[in-house]
Amino acid sequence: MTETDKQKFVWLGVYGHPDDETSASAGTMVKLANKGHQVYVVTATGGELGTLGTDGTKIRREDLAKVRESELKANMEYFGVNPPFMLRYVDQELDKEDPEILGLKVLDIIHMVEPDVISTFGPSGISNHPDHIAIHKSTLIAYDKYFSGPDQRRPLLLYPSIPADIAEMYNLELSEIEKNTDIIIDINDTIGHKIEGLKNYRSQEDAQEFATHLSERSEPHLETFAISESSPSDWETYPIINFLRSI
Repeated sequence: MTETDKQKFVWLGVYGHPDDETSASAGTMVKLANKGHQVYVVTATGGELGTLGTDGTKIRREDLAKVRESELKANMEYFGVNPPFMLRYVDQELDKEDPEILGLKVLDIIHMVEPDVISTFGPSGISNHPDHIAIHKSTLIAYDKYFSGPDQRRPLLLYPSIPADIAEMYNLELSEIEKNTDIIIDINDTIGHKIEGLKNYRSQEDAQEFATHLSERSEPHLETFAISESSPSDWETYPIINFLRSI
């Protein structure tokens, strides 16, 4: 057993809506949890403006946030990770909040869980959704303010990424960094959890469509991440990098 195998790591995902975390990193989160590491998720909004049910299920608009939060909590339990932190903002209103105030709320959670890795949306938010971009900006603010202690390294800051050829195939207007694949995680052993997690978001058409796409995919299942420019320049020396590349 290597020294890295003995270490326990903490992963913190910071996202805009219930289901963002599953689409971005469910396979990786399950792999971490299965090996005894701590995984946390911050969800900024209730996703109140999402779709109102799939496969014959009908949800009232006023009930949607409650339903989506229930779906999120069920997924966290299914993945074997900690219950989510809910920031209680309204869908598509996150960019109306002062980024500094939102950043301080994220910072409080960072201080609480002391992560080794923080994963959040990159500059484009993958889809250019205003909530995704807002949580990116405020997580950067929180990250820049965070100081874990004189004897500790800063956590790494990662963005879910999509290779350039796939981004072009789906006409995604990504920033250049979001095309980087600095970390590639083979999730073939946990893809079933990711698919079932997406299916569990029965309220959301996008989640069902993504689940179907993954179910029909014949190529290897991967989750890729870009290292933020804000991460320390010596990030290659971090023990968790070797761990993530080995799982």
